[in-house]
Amino acid sequence: MKKLQINWLLWVQGLLFVAAAVMVFNAVMNLDAIMSGIKMFFSIISPVVMAAVMAYMLSRPCKWVEKWIRRSKYPIVEKRARGLAVLTVYLIMIGIVYVALRSLFPLLINNIIDFIDFVPDLYVEIEAFIMEIEWDSLDEMFNIQETIEAFFADFDVQTIIGPVTQGLGAITNFAISTAFWLFDFFVALIISIYMLLYKDVVFATVGRTANLIMKTESMQTLKYYIQQADELFYKFIGAQFLDSCIMGGLSIILLSILNVRFAVFLGIFLGVANMIPKFGSIIASVVVIALTFVTGDVNQGVLTAVLLTALQQIDGNVIGPIIMGDALKINPILVFFALIVGAAYFGIIGMFLSIPVMALIRIIFINIIEAKENEQLHTEQVANKMWQDRYQDRHKKNAKKPESQ
Repeated sequence: MKKLQINWLLWVQGLLFVAAAVMVFNAVMNLDAIMSGIKMFFSIISPVVMAAVMAYMLSRPCKWVEKWIRRSKYPIVEKRARGLAVLTVYLIMIGIVYVALRSLFPLLINNIIDFIDFVPDLYVEIEAFIMEIEWDSLDEMFNIQETIEAFFADFDVQTIIGPVTQGLGAITNFAISTAFWLFDFFVALIISIYMLLYKDVVFATVGRTANLIMKTESMQTLKYYIQQADELFYKFIGAQFLDSCIMGGLSIILLSILNVRFAVFLGIFLGVANMIPKFGSIIASVVVIALTFVTGDVNQGVLTAVLLTALQQIDGNVIGPIIMGDALKINPILVFFALIVGAAYFGIIGMFLSIPVMALIRIIFINIIEAKENEQLHTEQVANKMWQDRYQDRHKKNAKKPESQ
């Protein structure tokens, strides 16, 4: 009688498959609870994430300052170069923020208060502006005038101000959330300092751990793509921020010269919107031009439209390429696709990061294609070499036959 043999490997694989299927089923059935848990986890570690972003953005300035400090002839200064570099960069950053808040923040607050007070008047002016337009044949075809009058008859000023008045109760919640955010920011500031001071130790530990669980070839590939991602993201974020600051400053100056109402508020709005690649500045310019037509006269609106368009062209063709370079030159179709996907899944942050992510995907895709093409070319070269060797062997044999005869 044969002894019964059990394939334990097959049984273990089956049990693992069943366990994985049960886990996936439970995850799908409790997706809301899992997502709420993930959100709570990220809210808890949000200071750490904020600190990592802060440390990442300030790492290169700290590196440059540290190199400059290490040139000192005094050993005590060279020994503490890392700490002195971090201290210098953070003091410069705090000074810039203080000067900006001291000089620009009061003007911005006054502009915002004036704009909120102007909202009811804005409604009346928009209504008067539209009513004064001569619609001519379009009005006869589509009854545009009658439709607009019916719209304004149904929605008066109180209809618009009502939700705003009701929303004033949310100011307390906003103040509380702001206080919590400031506390998280202060904690993140402290953590980011420690991250910059001990980043070499952290990177060394991560590298040693990765070497234990990854092959050398995979590790080299991962390092290459991490370096590519670092170059793309750092260059894009830094260049986009600098470009937005330049555009915001130039917009404030331009709108102030044109005596546009709420010039500081609208200029900062243009600068912040410029952080969204390609389309952010265009949409913001349209909004600013429309407000200028309503708050000012026609000549002021036309002049604002012309000068803002010229400023956008200068930024797109001169300032942007000088700051950004050719690192993120990708097809406009891919840019449009990346912006749509990023906005759909991750909102404003997704739109902001979609371009460097798409550029990184493009690099990976091109590298894969080139690797496959090189492999195919190598295979073809080997095959051609083999056929050439066979042809030469046959030619030699055919050349020796008459001599043997």
